[in-house]
Amino acid sequence: MQFSATSDAHVYEWLFDMRLILTLLAFLLSSIGFAWSQPGSSQNAEDVQKGHALAIKVCAVCHIAAPDQPSKPMLTPPAPAFALIVRQEAFDAESLTHFLATTHRGLDNPKGMPNVDLADYQIKEIVAYFLRLYK
Repeated sequence: MQFSATSDAHVYEWLFDMRLILTLLAFLLSSIGFAWSQPGSSQNAEDVQKGHALAIKVCAVCHIAAPDQPSKPMLTPPAPAFALIVRQEAFDAESLTHFLATTHRGLDNPKGMPNVDLADYQIKEIVAYFLRLYK
């Protein structure tokens, strides 16, 4: 199959147009994701509420996760309170997301926090809760 110079030019133009369209689409999708993660968005407010409920259900077993949690932590002494964690200088959404997604207990750290195996959406909710209530 042979292409003429004009058809080759059309193919290259088409490829350039597709690359431009895909670049713009990627930018648009990343902008939407960024907007959803902003504190004022309704999606974030829902994440904060779900993160609060999840923190009370899962995290409050070891931490003081919320001022309104129904019972004190079972761990004695309790793990660091959320209010203290967020006041650490190195605290930010990225570091908390990474921390929650990895295992912390091992032979080198037998008393470290166990990996509670949270789904990505649950981590996002807990991070939103941290950022909103303790910023």
